[in-house]
Amino acid sequence: MPVAPPFGVLLTFPMITEPLPDPSAVRLAATWRGSRDGLWDWDVAHGEVRYSARWKEILGYAEGELADRADEWFRRVHPQDLPLLKAALGEVLSGERPSFEHELRMIHRSGAWRWVLCRGARAEGFVGGSLTDVTALKTAENRLLFESSHDRLTGLPNQALFLDRLALALVRGSRRPAHSVALLYLDLDRFHTVNDSLGNARGDELLVEVAKRLSAILRLGDTLARLGGDKFGILFDGVRSAREAVDFAQEVARILAVPLALGGHEVFAQGSIGIALSRSAADRPEDLLRDAITAMHRAKRDGATVCEVFDPEMNQQAKERLRMESDLRHALERGEFVLHYQPIVDLRAGRLSAFEALVRWQHPERGLVRPDLFIPIAEETGLIVPLGSWVLSEACRTMHTLHRAHPQSAHVAVAVNLSGRQFEDGALLDSIAQALEHSELSPDRLELEMTESVVMARTSQNAERLHSLRDLGIRLLIDDFGTGYSSLSSLQSFPLDSLKIDRSFVSRMEFDEDKREIVRTIVSLARTLEMDVVAEGIETKEQLGMLRELGCEYGQGFVFSGAIDRQAASAWMERPPAWG
Repeated sequence: MPVAPPFGVLLTFPMITEPLPDPSAVRLAATWRGSRDGLWDWDVAHGEVRYSARWKEILGYAEGELADRADEWFRRVHPQDLPLLKAALGEVLSGERPSFEHELRMIHRSGAWRWVLCRGARAEGFVGGSLTDVTALKTAENRLLFESSHDRLTGLPNQALFLDRLALALVRGSRRPAHSVALLYLDLDRFHTVNDSLGNARGDELLVEVAKRLSAILRLGDTLARLGGDKFGILFDGVRSAREAVDFAQEVARILAVPLALGGHEVFAQGSIGIALSRSAADRPEDLLRDAITAMHRAKRDGATVCEVFDPEMNQQAKERLRMESDLRHALERGEFVLHYQPIVDLRAGRLSAFEALVRWQHPERGLVRPDLFIPIAEETGLIVPLGSWVLSEACRTMHTLHRAHPQSAHVAVAVNLSGRQFEDGALLDSIAQALEHSELSPDRLELEMTESVVMARTSQNAERLHSLRDLGIRLLIDDFGTGYSSLSSLQSFPLDSLKIDRSFVSRMEFDEDKREIVRTIVSLARTLEMDVVAEGIETKEQLGMLRELGCEYGQGFVFSGAIDRQAASAWMERPPAWG
């Protein structure tokens, strides 16, 4: 009987004379056709395999192009992945486990390998499952894995991967007593100068070129890594002696010595290399790297050779250096630094002209520590900046106090050395201005001494910095003149007041005509540039007499006095001792 729907429309249905299909089979067929994954099933009893259209599409085929046979599947699986797939299928078919999930590679119709995720499960006499294309995910995963273990700029392994490979090499080396593993640690010299003068982009170009050159001389099986900044590590596997590693380090130095062009500038990529050799199966990668770094610092500090091979004594010295660095960090807080003052004499008028302030470290256990032992550590760690700021403030305060005590010597100035790090510090001008303001010292009674290498590092930027310093009213000197690479044009562009002749030219000048000629040339150059000349390291009356004859205006050295404390400096200002 017809049914009246609620909307008042009479619907009639034809009589069904054939049985309706099984609803579950209809749903299964629709799922088979519409799934985004490729589907497959394997009839265990009859040995028949069936693949959905999407399964075939993943591999680049149309629905009717692949036969429903197992070999069509297996022959497209990567040879390295096929045994694992067959084993997983076999375990499910035999009932050893109910399901499996496995990533493998299958070849696409185009010839490219595609990563797929294959899943399968057993139920009621057959095994069925899916095939999902995960190539994009796998590519992204591999990219992340590569980026996490490689340097983005050069593409070289990073420190984490380098240490992993070093660990494997040490295991292999323990099985071959006649062979060692050598680790070479390269630190480029003055790399920051390239960044400062030519820009970071040129600095990156330099690092990439260094990586290319080093890669070109590696042996098969060796590893080159960028360990951060301008530092590279080379894993030299299977060496028979330290000599072999040293020869390779010298080859590295040779290829780096070939100049390269960066932005129209010729640049040399020199470096210092530390070498550490494995000694036993108990060696740890981190220890070998530490030893190589220690040897590198020795090579850089000594400067006599391009490389150094680590020995256990270096480790002890490194520990001693670490202890000194730790003590140095607390020395300022504890007030352990003192200033001594070396007189600078006006050779024409025969009177005291200035004092050079020289820092000394009064260590509570070591006693008076020489500057050459702690100043390099302060430079490397950056502690030279706060230490230099203290020296500047203390020198200005002391000199103003001495002026008040000895008004007849108010013309006496104080000279303070500026390190490279201090000179590049953005707070330098404020630090000097504050020191002058707090001490009430007249700016024209403060002299700042800088070495040629500091002044010449970044010519255009430094000229601007020097003019800013000069605008404060202070005097500027180049220290150790003659040992650097100053050009006449550069000196003319800088607002400098004096040149200090390095003590190496003054020493024994009475016996060496070449040294006398160098001093004569520097004095003549200073006159041309309208600068004064100060000679350092005057030790004999003969040297003093020659310098006066050459027209040198000022001098300092043991012929007058060594560095003295504040009380002795006060006595000098009251009544300088006789000399000459």
